[in-house]
Amino acid sequence: MSGEREIRDTADALNKLNLRHTEILPLYARLSNSEQNRVFQSHSGRRIVLATNVAETSLTVPGIKYVIDPGTARISRYSYRTKVQRLPIEPISQASANQRKGRCGRVSEGICIRLYSEDDFLSRPEFTDPEILRTNLASVILQMTALGLGDIAAFPFVEAPDKRNIQDGVRLLEELGAITTDEQASAYKLTPLGRQLSQLPVDPRLARMVLEAQKTWLRA
Repeated sequence: MSGEREIRDTADALNKLNLRHTEILPLYARLSNSEQNRVFQSHSGRRIVLATNVAETSLTVPGIKYVIDPGTARISRYSYRTKVQRLPIEPISQASANQRKGRCGRVSEGICIRLYSEDDFLSRPEFTDPEILRTNLASVILQMTALGLGDIAAFPFVEAPDKRNIQDGVRLLEELGAITTDEQASAYKLTPLGRQLSQLPVDPRLARMVLEAQKTWLRA
């Protein structure tokens, strides 16, 4: 399913049906380990697992006989227009659909029911775009600069990101005061603030807010 809200809504609807001998379990990345581990525990009756695409590759749910694939997922994409990362619901690729199909029938025969036509499936891209092509590169550029990997635009990426995306990431880091341009070396250098930002495992804008909040608290 596309996300946590859709899973909760579906679980509420199924629970109202009072299905006998049926256990309804959610499965998504933000669940605690104990909640996720419930899907691996034995159960004598029917079990319905409502999962996001975390179940495509990250986890293998045992005993699955049927998979119902709505054919959509929330795909993280960076918007050049709004300069923010979005999570729109989009049709999944053929590879993702085949991963979902592979969740059933691992121990015995299984059935995958796709809620879209074969023509729709065949018209979809074979693979999902690599994440580096659809994400804000500010964090990547910050870490690469911290590691001294040189000119970002000249780095031999397996899938080279759009130059506009690189420019947006560089511009953001300059606005945050995280990097300066080394004209002689044709590369970027971390400022003392940038060094601090690179040590926080969050988006640079959020890291900047954390550091500023710390300063404000210390001055208060």
